[in-house]
Amino acid sequence: MSLDDRIDTATDRRRTAQRAALLDAASEMLMRGGPDAISLRKLASNVGTSTMAVYTAFGGKEGLISALFEEAFNRLSEAQNSAPKEKEPLLWLQNLGRAYRRFALENPSYYALMISVTMPVSETVRHEHPDYSTPPARAISRHPSYQHLLDAIKACVAEGSLPDMHPALVADAFWATVHGLCSLELAGFYGSEKDASASFSLTCSAVLKGLLTPAGLAKFEIFNSADVRS
Repeated sequence: MSLDDRIDTATDRRRTAQRAALLDAASEMLMRGGPDAISLRKLASNVGTSTMAVYTAFGGKEGLISALFEEAFNRLSEAQNSAPKEKEPLLWLQNLGRAYRRFALENPSYYALMISVTMPVSETVRHEHPDYSTPPARAISRHPSYQHLLDAIKACVAEGSLPDMHPALVADAFWATVHGLCSLELAGFYGSEKDASASFSLTCSAVLKGLLTPAGLAKFEIFNSADVRS
Protein backbone atom coordinates (compact mmCIF):
# COMPACT_ATOMS: atom_id res chain seq x y z
CA MET A 1 0.00 0.00 0.00
CA SER A 2 1.38 3.39 -1.01
CA LEU A 3 1.69 6.36 1.34
CA ASP A 4 -1.23 8.07 -0.39
CA ASP A 5 -3.38 4.98 0.07
CA ARG A 6 -2.51 4.80 3.76
CA ILE A 7 -3.38 8.48 4.19
CA ASP A 8 -6.72 7.98 2.38
CA THR A 9 -7.53 4.94 4.54
CA ALA A 10 -6.74 6.82 7.75
CA THR A 11 -8.87 9.75 6.58
CA ASP A 12 -11.79 7.45 5.78
CA ARG A 13 -11.54 5.86 9.22
CA ARG A 14 -11.60 9.28 10.89
CA ARG A 15 -14.63 10.33 8.86
CA THR A 16 -16.46 7.10 9.69
CA ALA A 17 -15.69 7.48 13.39
CA GLN A 18 -16.74 11.13 13.35
CA ARG A 19 -19.98 10.28 11.54
CA ALA A 20 -20.78 7.61 14.13
CA ALA A 21 -20.05 10.05 16.97
CA LEU A 22 -22.31 12.68 15.40
CA LEU A 23 -25.14 10.16 14.98
CA ASP A 24 -24.82 8.94 18.58
CA ALA A 25 -24.84 12.48 19.97
CA ALA A 26 -27.74 13.52 17.71
CA SER A 27 -29.78 10.47 18.72
CA GLU A 28 -29.49 11.51 22.37
CA MET A 29 -30.59 15.06 21.51
CA LEU A 30 -33.52 13.79 19.47
CA MET A 31 -34.62 11.37 22.20
CA ARG A 32 -34.63 14.08 24.87
CA GLY A 33 -36.22 16.92 22.95
CA GLY A 34 -37.48 15.83 19.56
CA PRO A 35 -36.39 17.33 16.21
CA ASP A 36 -36.53 20.89 17.55
CA ALA A 37 -33.82 20.01 20.08
CA ILE A 38 -31.27 19.30 17.37
CA SER A 39 -28.95 22.23 16.78
CA LEU A 40 -26.23 21.52 14.26
CA ARG A 41 -23.95 24.03 15.96
CA LYS A 42 -24.51 22.47 19.39
CA LEU A 43 -24.09 18.98 17.94
CA ALA A 44 -20.78 19.90 16.35
CA SER A 45 -19.60 21.45 19.60
CA ASN A 46 -20.56 18.35 21.60
CA VAL A 47 -18.55 16.12 19.29
CA GLY A 48 -15.63 18.53 19.01
CA THR A 49 -15.91 19.31 15.31
CA SER A 50 -17.16 22.09 13.07
CA THR A 51 -20.67 22.79 11.81
CA MET A 52 -19.28 22.43 8.29
CA ALA A 53 -18.31 18.84 9.10
CA VAL A 54 -21.95 18.10 9.96
CA TYR A 55 -23.13 19.60 6.68
CA THR A 56 -20.47 17.66 4.80
CA ALA A 57 -21.55 14.37 6.37
CA PHE A 58 -25.33 14.81 6.21
CA GLY A 59 -26.17 17.82 4.06
CA GLY A 60 -28.14 19.49 6.84
CA LYS A 61 -30.67 18.79 9.59
CA GLU A 62 -33.12 16.80 7.44
CA GLY A 63 -30.31 14.62 6.13
CA LEU A 64 -29.09 14.05 9.68
CA ILE A 65 -32.50 12.94 10.91
CA SER A 66 -32.92 10.61 7.94
CA ALA A 67 -29.50 9.12 8.67
CA LEU A 68 -30.51 8.59 12.30
CA PHE A 69 -33.54 6.51 11.34
CA GLU A 70 -31.47 4.53 8.86
CA GLU A 71 -28.80 3.90 11.49
CA ALA A 72 -31.39 2.73 14.03
CA PHE A 73 -32.86 0.10 11.73
CA ASN A 74 -29.43 -0.91 10.44
CA ARG A 75 -28.26 -1.56 14.01
CA LEU A 76 -31.34 -3.67 14.65
CA SER A 77 -30.68 -5.61 11.45
CA GLU A 78 -27.09 -6.25 12.56
CA ALA A 79 -28.30 -7.45 15.97
CA GLN A 80 -30.78 -9.84 14.40
CA ASN A 81 -28.28 -11.00 11.81
CA SER A 82 -25.95 -11.98 14.67
CA ALA A 83 -28.66 -14.06 16.40
CA PRO A 84 -27.77 -17.77 16.12
CA LYS A 85 -29.56 -19.26 13.12
CA GLU A 86 -30.34 -22.67 14.58
CA LYS A 87 -31.21 -25.69 12.46
CA GLU A 88 -34.57 -25.68 14.21
CA PRO A 89 -36.33 -22.53 12.92
CA LEU A 90 -38.40 -22.32 16.11
CA LEU A 91 -35.20 -21.74 18.08
CA TRP A 92 -34.04 -19.19 15.49
CA LEU A 93 -37.33 -17.32 15.91
CA GLN A 94 -36.88 -17.18 19.68
CA ASN A 95 -33.27 -16.00 19.25
CA LEU A 96 -34.48 -13.13 17.06
CA GLY A 97 -36.86 -12.01 19.79
CA ARG A 98 -34.07 -11.97 22.35
CA ALA A 99 -31.81 -10.11 19.90
CA TYR A 100 -34.51 -7.46 19.44
CA ARG A 101 -34.73 -6.85 23.18
CA ARG A 102 -30.94 -6.80 23.53
CA PHE A 103 -30.71 -4.19 20.75
CA ALA A 104 -33.34 -2.02 22.45
CA LEU A 105 -31.55 -2.12 25.81
CA GLU A 106 -28.13 -1.43 24.31
CA ASN A 107 -29.34 1.35 21.99
CA PRO A 108 -32.11 3.20 23.88
CA SER A 109 -31.76 6.48 21.99
CA TYR A 110 -31.94 4.74 18.60
CA TYR A 111 -34.83 2.60 19.80
CA ALA A 112 -36.65 5.78 20.80
CA LEU A 113 -36.40 6.86 17.16
CA MET A 114 -37.98 3.59 16.07
CA ILE A 115 -40.82 4.14 18.54
CA SER A 116 -41.43 7.58 17.06
CA VAL A 117 -42.02 5.96 13.66
CA THR A 118 -44.99 4.10 15.17
CA MET A 119 -46.64 7.11 16.78
CA PRO A 120 -50.29 7.64 15.77
CA VAL A 121 -51.07 9.45 12.52
CA SER A 122 -54.36 10.87 11.31
CA GLU A 123 -57.03 8.56 9.90
CA THR A 124 -56.62 10.22 6.51
CA VAL A 125 -52.94 9.31 6.41
CA ARG A 126 -53.57 5.78 7.74
CA HIS A 127 -55.99 5.10 4.91
CA GLU A 128 -53.61 6.32 2.21
CA HIS A 129 -55.46 9.38 1.01
CA PRO A 130 -53.93 10.24 -2.40
CA ASP A 131 -52.96 13.72 -1.22
CA TYR A 132 -50.78 12.35 1.61
CA SER A 133 -47.57 10.38 1.73
CA THR A 134 -47.32 6.81 3.00
CA PRO A 135 -46.95 6.64 6.81
CA PRO A 136 -43.32 6.01 7.87
CA ALA A 137 -44.34 2.95 9.91
CA ARG A 138 -45.32 1.14 6.73
CA ALA A 139 -41.70 1.16 5.59
CA ILE A 140 -40.72 -1.14 8.48
CA SER A 141 -41.87 -4.23 6.61
CA ARG A 142 -39.48 -3.42 3.75
CA HIS A 143 -36.40 -3.20 5.96
CA PRO A 144 -33.93 -6.12 6.35
CA SER A 145 -34.56 -6.17 10.12
CA TYR A 146 -38.17 -7.17 9.45
CA GLN A 147 -37.10 -9.60 6.74
CA HIS A 148 -35.04 -11.62 9.24
CA LEU A 149 -38.19 -12.18 11.27
CA LEU A 150 -40.26 -13.00 8.20
CA ASP A 151 -37.68 -15.53 6.99
CA ALA A 152 -37.69 -17.31 10.36
CA ILE A 153 -41.47 -17.51 10.33
CA LYS A 154 -41.53 -18.85 6.78
CA ALA A 155 -39.04 -21.51 7.87
CA CYS A 156 -41.29 -22.43 10.82
CA VAL A 157 -44.26 -22.76 8.46
CA ALA A 158 -42.25 -24.87 6.02
CA GLU A 159 -41.18 -27.39 8.68
CA GLY A 160 -44.61 -27.55 10.32
CA SER A 161 -44.16 -25.68 13.61
CA LEU A 162 -46.50 -22.91 12.46
CA PRO A 163 -49.69 -23.43 10.45
CA ASP A 164 -49.88 -22.68 6.74
CA MET A 165 -51.05 -19.10 7.03
CA HIS A 166 -49.88 -15.75 5.70
CA PRO A 167 -46.36 -15.34 7.17
CA ALA A 168 -46.64 -11.54 7.27
CA LEU A 169 -49.61 -11.76 9.65
CA VAL A 170 -47.57 -13.84 12.08
CA ALA A 171 -44.55 -11.55 11.66
CA ASP A 172 -46.71 -8.53 12.47
CA ALA A 173 -47.95 -10.24 15.64
CA PHE A 174 -44.42 -10.97 16.84
CA TRP A 175 -43.08 -7.56 15.87
CA ALA A 176 -45.92 -5.82 17.74
CA THR A 177 -45.32 -8.00 20.79
CA VAL A 178 -41.59 -7.42 21.19
CA HIS A 179 -41.89 -3.77 20.14
CA GLY A 180 -44.51 -3.11 22.81
CA LEU A 181 -42.66 -4.99 25.54
CA CYS A 182 -39.37 -3.22 24.87
CA SER A 183 -41.12 0.15 24.76
CA LEU A 184 -42.63 -0.49 28.20
CA GLU A 185 -39.31 -1.64 29.61
CA LEU A 186 -37.40 1.41 28.38
CA ALA A 187 -40.15 3.68 29.70
CA GLY A 188 -39.59 2.29 33.20
CA PHE A 189 -42.81 0.29 33.40
CA TYR A 190 -41.15 -2.61 35.24
CA GLY A 191 -39.72 -2.36 38.72
CA SER A 192 -36.58 -4.33 37.89
CA GLU A 193 -34.68 -5.94 35.03
CA LYS A 194 -35.74 -9.31 36.42
CA ASP A 195 -39.42 -8.35 36.16
CA ALA A 196 -38.93 -7.04 32.63
CA SER A 197 -37.13 -10.18 31.54
CA ALA A 198 -39.81 -12.42 33.05
CA SER A 199 -42.58 -10.44 31.35
CA PHE A 200 -40.79 -10.57 28.01
CA SER A 201 -40.34 -14.32 28.24
CA LEU A 202 -43.89 -15.00 29.43
CA THR A 203 -45.61 -12.80 26.87
CA CYS A 204 -43.54 -13.90 23.87
CA SER A 205 -44.03 -17.55 24.84
CA ALA A 206 -47.79 -17.07 25.22
CA VAL A 207 -48.12 -15.46 21.80
CA LEU A 208 -45.97 -18.11 20.15
CA LYS A 209 -47.74 -21.03 21.84
CA GLY A 210 -51.09 -19.66 20.73
CA LEU A 211 -50.02 -19.89 17.09
CA LEU A 212 -48.06 -23.15 17.03
CA THR A 213 -49.30 -26.37 15.50
CA PRO A 214 -49.49 -29.44 17.79
CA ALA A 215 -46.11 -30.57 16.41
CA GLY A 216 -44.65 -27.12 16.95
CA LEU A 217 -46.04 -26.95 20.47
CA ALA A 218 -44.44 -30.30 21.31
CA LYS A 219 -41.08 -29.00 20.06
CA PHE A 220 -41.51 -25.77 21.98
CA GLU A 221 -42.11 -27.62 25.25
CA ILE A 222 -39.04 -29.82 24.69
CA PHE A 223 -36.78 -26.86 23.83
CA ASN A 224 -37.91 -24.78 26.79
CA SER A 225 -37.75 -27.61 29.28
CA ALA A 226 -34.15 -28.14 28.15
CA ASP A 227 -33.45 -24.45 28.77
CA VAL A 228 -34.87 -24.70 32.27
CA ARG A 229 -32.74 -27.74 33.09
CA SER A 230 -29.58 -26.04 31.78
